[in-house]
Amino acid sequence: MSKMPEFEAMKALFARWNETGVPKGITYPKSQSDAVGWSCKEFGIKGIGSRREFRTTHETYGPIVKEIKELIAGLKPETAVYKPNPKVEAATNPARKKRTYKTQKARRRAAEVKQAEYQVILESELKKHQEDREELSAARRDLIVEQQLSERLRGEVAKLEAEVARLKQMLVGRGSVLQLVD
Repeated sequence: MSKMPEFEAMKALFARWNETGVPKGITYPKSQSDAVGWSCKEFGIKGIGSRREFRTTHETYGPIVKEIKELIAGLKPETAVYKPNPKVEAATNPARKKRTYKTQKARRRAAEVKQAEYQVILESELKKHQEDREELSAARRDLIVEQQLSERLRGEVAKLEAEVARLKQMLVGRGSVLQLVD
């Protein structure tokens, strides 16, 4: 017979009470051992009467018992739980954060640490920039070489086309038996 529904009901109730506070007149457990036999008829909680099952090391119920134990630690009466009132909050000035004092030595040390971090970042960015610049320079050199090669090849093509045209003209001009085929 599983007692998981009782554990889950207790967990849900304690979670709600952690947010809203325990209602007046309700006695609530202050520890895990107090919760073993605790019951609350108003909220439909039946006591789990066995210490053997209400252990964090229990193989079945251990995880939920741990959660219940954490929730029990946060239980407070309804009056002790802070409930923000929007009307009051809007009327008052927001609380200023207190400025924490740091010694000159601590501020200097923090500045040195921050400077060292920035130095590392700067060096890595500079290295990356130099590598990119070298790649760009190499690409420009390659482009210039390719352009020069292209110009040289265009010149050779132009010379060869001129030679072909000259040879065609010689062939047609002599009135030879050979026919020009394109």
